[in-house]
Amino acid sequence: VNLCVYVVLATPSDDFLQCMTQRRLADNIILPSSPSYLTSIAGNWVSNVGANPVAFYEPTNVKGIRGAFTCAKQIGQGVCPRNGGHSKMGAGLCDGIVIDLFRINGTKMNAAGTAVSVWGGTIQGQVVYELATFYRGKPDPKFVPTGECPQVGISGFMLGGGLTEFDGRFGIGCDNIGSWRIVLQNGTSRFVTKTSYPELFWGLCGGGGGQFGIVLQITFALRNRAPYDNNAYFRYDWPLDKAARVLQVYSRWNLSDGSLSVKLKSDFRVIPPVIRVFGVCWFVSSAEECDARLMATPMFRVNGSIHRFTQRGTNSLEVLQFLGKTGNYGQKVVKQGISLADSFADELFGAASNSNGARWASVVLRYFGSGNLDYFQSIIDYCAGSSVVVCNWRRLGPSIPRFGSDSSFPWRRSTNIFYVAIKNDSPSLSLSFATFYSLQRQFTQGAYVNYASAYTPNISMFWGRSYRRLVALKRQLDPTNFFINPIGL
Repeated sequence: VNLCVYVVLATPSDDFLQCMTQRRLADNIILPSSPSYLTSIAGNWVSNVGANPVAFYEPTNVKGIRGAFTCAKQIGQGVCPRNGGHSKMGAGLCDGIVIDLFRINGTKMNAAGTAVSVWGGTIQGQVVYELATFYRGKPDPKFVPTGECPQVGISGFMLGGGLTEFDGRFGIGCDNIGSWRIVLQNGTSRFVTKTSYPELFWGLCGGGGGQFGIVLQITFALRNRAPYDNNAYFRYDWPLDKAARVLQVYSRWNLSDGSLSVKLKSDFRVIPPVIRVFGVCWFVSSAEECDARLMATPMFRVNGSIHRFTQRGTNSLEVLQFLGKTGNYGQKVVKQGISLADSFADELFGAASNSNGARWASVVLRYFGSGNLDYFQSIIDYCAGSSVVVCNWRRLGPSIPRFGSDSSFPWRRSTNIFYVAIKNDSPSLSLSFATFYSLQRQFTQGAYVNYASAYTPNISMFWGRSYRRLVALKRQLDPTNFFINPIGL
């Protein structure tokens, strides 16, 4: 009698599940065999990066995070955190254990009403919505300076520094943080402030997501919202033949006192192609006052503009709606009657897998003496090329240099950040990115870690003068690179 014996070898996924089951932590684990596994991968804004996670784990408390760390180490796997899944290079996915924090979310005010604590799995839209709901009908409403995309996770955004529409007065986003609570790779939880762990506090504000640990909670100082509720938002377009001049003037323009926030975007695929200029006038009482302020600036005196609209905002929340998904990211007036819940609170994974067709990159620029018109025309020609999806420009607010001693964000003296998206199926993807970097080499200071790219020529470009110090901190806190990051220190 011939007996055939089949031995089924356990996979790392099986081993992780078994380990977590022994610790009574097996709830909310998604394995490759699970029906929702592919859906969980697609929850990343960029999901086609080739990562095949051993498992997704959705903890509900710090005990679960510690247990996942223990089990991952036991089976020889690293981990990567996900908070919203909005990484431009898919960093919320890895071949190890993805720890998805979205179940650990929400906000809590302190008793004095001067600060708000935000759990690590909270998206920006939820922060905006919960604060707006708390202060509805109350005098002296407060807010946290956030970015314009509601579906972006607050933790990852702030770990990269966090560029907001309020940087004219309040610096970058993480300049408004009083404390972090972070779980290190050894399972310990640290309450990090400027005085308790000053070096780690410095590294968390600008070092990038998933480098030193998993952020469990952030406490923000609350800012007075009332002055920002007096605003008007706008959109102007210029034809393609004026785009180089608009970009040139924009790049040498001093935004002065933070009363304006202005961005540029290449709408070169529409007919006729235009460069879009959009943003907000803060501290104004009417659309007319905003337009008068704009016309007093050099950029808006460039001939040929097409005035699409200037709209008086009902409050600062409407501005964030305009700049976010509700306003199609600065393209249209916000329709009346759209609820704050629709705009902000219901946006988890709202842009999931929307960017699989593109790869992103950025450069941080400082224009000393500025470039001539031919230089800016070469940039416009590049952005109008067939392989480019879109180009975006933003200025760094004038208050940013006033902060910084407690932050690893290195670009406070820079003037502009320029983002590009290249078609992922372009046969010349590498060449397109190489051209992007070479065109601007004379003014480039580095790259923005929240718009990281695998095509960046040198990884140290993301951190500039902070790089060596951040590497030393990484070696101290995570010497085995337990935390997986495609641009890890």
